[in-house]
Amino acid sequence: MKKSIISALSLFSVIACAQASADEIESNGATVFTDNFSVVEQQDKGETKSLIVVSGENELGSLGDKFVVSGKKASNHIAYVKNANNENNYIIKDSISVQCARDVDCIPSGLEAKKISRSVYELQVSNYDEWKSLQEELRNTAGVLKVAPSFEYGIKPQLK
Repeated sequence: MKKSIISALSLFSVIACAQASADEIESNGATVFTDNFSVVEQQDKGETKSLIVVSGENELGSLGDKFVVSGKKASNHIAYVKNANNENNYIIKDSISVQCARDVDCIPSGLEAKKISRSVYELQVSNYDEWKSLQEELRNTAGVLKVAPSFEYGIKPQLK
């Protein structure tokens, strides 16, 4: 039991640092791509880009060490958010974690959720509009302590 509490707390402490609501995204002048984007990695350690990225026409932006180009998006990607300065761009993923008050099932009826721990659930979304509306609904639901969408910044953790 102690392990699940620690796991849930560490999950939300990490996710809480990276939260952004749809209103914040749109008010910061960011561009949101909901379709026709793909993430590709550099082919080598140098500055040369993948052959997929042709003279900047195909390139939409960056994602950490990777590039975002026109193409078919991954099944777990909802949207690519490109900030006005083209820095700190990120991918919105298809899962939202929800922490409920202790011993309360706070997930609204009709929604399918995977129980991760005693009070943490994970919900799947299929598009950007659903991602926005579901977060709003959950934040206004009794018993919900925290709503944490999943993001990808294109950074791989490295051990030193």
